[in-house]
Amino acid sequence: MIYLAPIQGFTDFVYRNAYSKVFTEIDAYFIPYISAKNGTILRKYEKEILLQNNQQKRVIPQVLVKDLNELLFLSGVVENAGYSEVNLNLGCPYPMVTKRGKGAGLLADPEKLKIMLTAFFDKSNLKLSIKLRAGLNSPEEIETIIPVLNNFPLTEIIFHPRIAKQLYKGEIHTSAFQLATDNLKHKLVYNGDIFSLADFNKYEYNFPEIDDWMLGRGILMNPFLPAEIKNISILQDDKFEKLKEFHELVFKGYTETMDNTGNVLNKMKQFWSYFSYSFPNQKKAFKGIKKSKNMVDYNVATQKAFFSLY
Repeated sequence: MIYLAPIQGFTDFVYRNAYSKVFTEIDAYFIPYISAKNGTILRKYEKEILLQNNQQKRVIPQVLVKDLNELLFLSGVVENAGYSEVNLNLGCPYPMVTKRGKGAGLLADPEKLKIMLTAFFDKSNLKLSIKLRAGLNSPEEIETIIPVLNNFPLTEIIFHPRIAKQLYKGEIHTSAFQLATDNLKHKLVYNGDIFSLADFNKYEYNFPEIDDWMLGRGILMNPFLPAEIKNISILQDDKFEKLKEFHELVFKGYTETMDNTGNVLNKMKQFWSYFSYSFPNQKKAFKGIKKSKNMVDYNVATQKAFFSLY
C-alpha cells in the first residue's frame, strides 16, 4: 500500500484530484492538517475537507492540535463533513508549531497525550490514526510514547524516524524505527526519504516487516514513483502525455479556484519547484517558470519545458 503524505501548501485538493485522475497507484490520500483558531477553522480548511473535493477511494483528514478541546472540536468538524477516520499530527517539526505544543511538540508530554487519546476514544465515533516523529529533541523519546499508543485501538501509525529538530535533514534514526517495529501493537507505516526506487528498495530491505509506505516529496518530484515501486511499466510516450495532462489539470484547478491570475502564477511556480524534477534539465525548466512575470511568460516557459521531453 502506498499513501500520499499530507504536505501543507502542496498536496491540496486541487493537486490530489489532478493526481488521482492521471495516476492510479495511490491507495490512500491524507489531507494536510486542519487546525483551529478561536474555536473555528479557516475557510481554506473547509474547502479541503469537502467530500465533493475528495472523491478518491480512501481520504483521511489530518488535524493539528494543542490540547483535548481542539482535538474533539476538529474531530467533530471532520465527522460532520462526512468522514469516518481522522489522522492526528504528532510529527510537524517546525518550531512555530512545536513551541505551541502542537505536532511533534506533543511528544514531549506523554501523559497529556494519554489523557487526550482516552477522551477521544470515549467521546468520538471516528477511527484514529497517528503520524509521528521519533521525538521532539531525542530519538529515545519514542520509548515513552510507544506504551501510551499501545493502550488505544489506533487504525495505524505512520512513523517518520527523525526528531523534530532535524526538520527534513540528517540521518534517519533506523534504530528508533526498529524499536517501533518490535514494540508497537499497531500496523506501522514507514515515511521518510523515499525519493527513488533505490531508496524504497533499501528501506524495504531494512524493514521487511513493513507492507505500507507513505511518500511525500518523492511523488512531488517524480509522479511515476508509486508505479515504479509497484513494478508497473509505463511507455515513454505515455509518460509524456501523463505529465502534460497532470500539469493541465493542476493549472485548470487553480485557475478555477483562485481569485486572480497572480495567485495562480505563484501557486504554479510552487508546483514546479518539485514538478521540474520530472524534466531532463531540472534547473533550466524551473528557472524559466520562476522568471515568469505573467501568464504569457509562464505559457512560453512550460512549452519549452515540455518540448525538452521529446
